[in-house]
Amino acid sequence: FDGSSAPEPVEPPSLKVGDEICTTGFIMDTFCINRGTLLDAPSIVTLQNPDLHSYHCLLDVPVCVESGYQVLGEKDPSTGEYCLGYRLEETDTVVASGRAAGSVEDGCTTCTGNGMGTKGYRTTVKGVIKDLGDGSQSVSGQPLLTNIQMLDASVECATPAPKTVCLEPPPAEITTTPAAINPPIEGEDCSSDFCETTLTEGYTLKYKINEADATVTMEATYKGEAWLGIAFSEDERMGGSNGILGSPGGIPQKYRLNQGFIEILSPEEQTLTEATMETTEDGDQTMTVMRFTKLLVEPNHIDVTAGVNNMLWANGGDSTTIGYHGTNRAPIQINLASGASDTVSAPNMGAWLAHGICAFVAWGMLAPSAVNSAIYRSLFKGPLWFKIHQFANASAYALTVIAFAIAVAFISKEGNPHWFSSHAKMGLSMFIIASVQVLWGAARPHLPGPDSGDEKTTIRKVWEIKHRLTGTILLACGFWQMSAGIKLFAGKYNGVGSVQEQGVTIAYWIWIGAEVALLLIGGVYFKLLRKPVENDGGNDAKPPTQEKEDDAV
Repeated sequence: FDGSSAPEPVEPPSLKVGDEICTTGFIMDTFCINRGTLLDAPSIVTLQNPDLHSYHCLLDVPVCVESGYQVLGEKDPSTGEYCLGYRLEETDTVVASGRAAGSVEDGCTTCTGNGMGTKGYRTTVKGVIKDLGDGSQSVSGQPLLTNIQMLDASVECATPAPKTVCLEPPPAEITTTPAAINPPIEGEDCSSDFCETTLTEGYTLKYKINEADATVTMEATYKGEAWLGIAFSEDERMGGSNGILGSPGGIPQKYRLNQGFIEILSPEEQTLTEATMETTEDGDQTMTVMRFTKLLVEPNHIDVTAGVNNMLWANGGDSTTIGYHGTNRAPIQINLASGASDTVSAPNMGAWLAHGICAFVAWGMLAPSAVNSAIYRSLFKGPLWFKIHQFANASAYALTVIAFAIAVAFISKEGNPHWFSSHAKMGLSMFIIASVQVLWGAARPHLPGPDSGDEKTTIRKVWEIKHRLTGTILLACGFWQMSAGIKLFAGKYNGVGSVQEQGVTIAYWIWIGAEVALLLIGGVYFKLLRKPVENDGGNDAKPPTQEKEDDAV
């Protein structure tokens, strides 16, 4: 055709595996072809102006290098876009040739030569067809060249390659606007200046969209000295998220966040720029500041959009070693274009409230009542104390099973790791010990008959010590566990430091204080003060008929 009108449909050139090919054209990375615009110049359509593609973007940026390369075909005058040409198998050969043609002084940080190339790497490529492609109208549908030679563009091919067919680019892959750049949204303009969001008290995040190179710059500031973390998530959960974490004395780095553990990415995937961690003094207050610039779109990463993003924040509290964050974390939605943000409420509030109520009734009411019924048994007539003791213990254990089941079920539902936090580990330990305590109580060795004159057996004495000691330990652990649960619930549902959390905490400790006072007063009086009177045959001595009921304790 002569270029004056749109070309007639052309049949694909007759090519076969083993054919030798020589072609001259622009080298383009697959990543920039697929995204539709140049990564370092989002306003430029990739296949319209490959001559404006910088050597820096082509050869320095890991995401571009790792995507592989293609030598483009001729330009289609009917569309103004270059046709997809041939895929190149040996990436190392392409990179070495390109870096030798570029120059550090011209912005290509990995270039090794003193060439004049700054934009639009054009070269002559010779190679042998290894594969004809998958037949799709995309990069993967183009022939693959192997055993390639990279020559100067001035080298003419003795037998030029057949003209490539200009394929219709897939709408989802080639577009005039990068996928990560959305239309402007009403509100602040976070592309011209930094926007700021308060993540939690004493922890803020500033951010700015850089449209020129399709990146986002972020600055997290924390009141204190601690490790800091910002992550992008698909479903507001930690598992599967892409995180940027840093601690004082180091630099922010990219991590893959999994259920219960984190995994630092390989050096090739560490594409952050301007990444720094520093601590400063603001009067008497130490501040930790984490800064970094991140690509909006990267292979095998969650896309960051100039719109609403599901994000997570975390910090180490007062720890500078990256590790478990405890309650110092939460999901949040941030619009990186307008600066609007919305705290995301954690799910399943009703279930976790039921878990806490079951635990409190079991270990804050029933378990202390069971112990007190044994301590104050002389105030009851006949076996009533024992019946209260059995009922309270059995009910407490039943509610413990329910609370434990709720925790296991909803931790799994939320995709979180089991037995990771100290609260979860304590809960598992208490469940196991309580189960053993119940079984051990049911299989207790009995006391000798009241009229037998026999003394307690050694195994009975050992059982009593174990039963009382284990019960005391379980009760103390329960008090701590419920206090930790209040903090976790407040942290999960954004109530840390709130009036509600403080009120619940005060009421809880008043109640527990009263329970402990009853236990101590009864224990001191009935076990230490009243016992000598009984041994002297005083009026408070237990009648023989009650002795058999002591079989439980």
